[in-house]
Amino acid sequence: MDEGEMRAGAARVAIDLGDVLPFDGFDELRHEVFARALIIEGTGRRACVLSLEVTSIAPALLADLREVVEDAANCSGAYSWVVPTHTFSMPHVRTPGHLVDDAARNRNERYRAALVAAARTAVERAVAGIRSATLAAVEGECPVNVNRDIETPAGWWLGSNPRGFADHTMPVLAIRDAGGEYVAVLATADVQSSVLDGSRDSEGRRMASGDLFGFAAMSLERELGGVALLLPGAAGDQGPAERAMNVMFDAAGVKQTVDAHEDGYRMLHQQGQALGDALIEAARMARKDDATGIGARTVDVLLPAQTRADFHSLAPHRTYEFHAAGEQRTRVYLLRLGNVELVGVQPEVSSAFGATVRAARSGSVFFATLVNGGQKYLPAPDAYEKITYEAMNSGFAAGSHERLLQTILAALNAARQKGELA
Repeated sequence: MDEGEMRAGAARVAIDLGDVLPFDGFDELRHEVFARALIIEGTGRRACVLSLEVTSIAPALLADLREVVEDAANCSGAYSWVVPTHTFSMPHVRTPGHLVDDAARNRNERYRAALVAAARTAVERAVAGIRSATLAAVEGECPVNVNRDIETPAGWWLGSNPRGFADHTMPVLAIRDAGGEYVAVLATADVQSSVLDGSRDSEGRRMASGDLFGFAAMSLERELGGVALLLPGAAGDQGPAERAMNVMFDAAGVKQTVDAHEDGYRMLHQQGQALGDALIEAARMARKDDATGIGARTVDVLLPAQTRADFHSLAPHRTYEFHAAGEQRTRVYLLRLGNVELVGVQPEVSSAFGATVRAARSGSVFFATLVNGGQKYLPAPDAYEKITYEAMNSGFAAGSHERLLQTILAALNAARQKGELA
């Protein structure tokens, strides 16, 4: 390989749920779901991004998947990114001891094995397809995200708040081969893939799918070819503009949830197509960048911690006592592909967090969350004052936003001064 040449390969492989469903509250598969892998080489280094259409990736499964990446692609450490799309329309791989019987445990194991098998095949095919490539970055616009923190008579909760902050910036990296064909399109967007979250059809069935990101990715793949990897951005306080499960509060603050049932599929199709069209438009607008080289590093940081509320006790509150709990460690992943900077964190941060990082940089910055593990929410500073869902459901205390932001910007500045992330 020419040291000044960039090379890339990508593949997608369907996740076989034939012997898994029904499981974990899901009855049938509505849309095919995938593992997608992207391999990029430059200046003698190789990076891998593995994306799976699941809600989250527990530590044991993450270890299996990172082992797959290391074994099949010879990528490890900061050069290996394993990221869920954060679709809320897929089962979780559960801890076997938490399942009620052997039948559930057997389905759980088949599900875990299906994810690992799809991941391995995707990475192996991506490696086999490596070829000379060019990178082209552009800032597109996500048309479907909205702030989800709403004020109700009882306090702040989840809903749709068009007046709240939402960053619609959607960085897009188009990777083409020497013939101009798309190898892959990589993007981050500040929106949860949760149009169908909790919804059932009129017959009571809950359907598994890649939800918003899955629909948009397939739309791009049909139109442009190649493989579309959509990573969750700074979406801790963001949701799709329309959701099948609509939450409303009456004047007394009593919550009512209305399921749109099959009309939720219309919401998914419309918003998925809108997001897909925005990705396609951005990819076509991207212009080639001749910069080469890959670099990566990790940065560990201790952040102030708090006791996270019991999930089943979460509700709107006007008063709430947060309890300090020492410090919690988190890891930041920094990856440079040519002139493009990718920042990956484990907690779900606010849209304002990602916007602040991008605004502080002069080049293309992709901000992704749930990279190599998840740590629930790391809210914006005002979330603790408002007592939002994210603030109560967080293990990070007030002050974490500011400290993590300072750490990331300092690390990026230091890397740029050195000319690489090494």
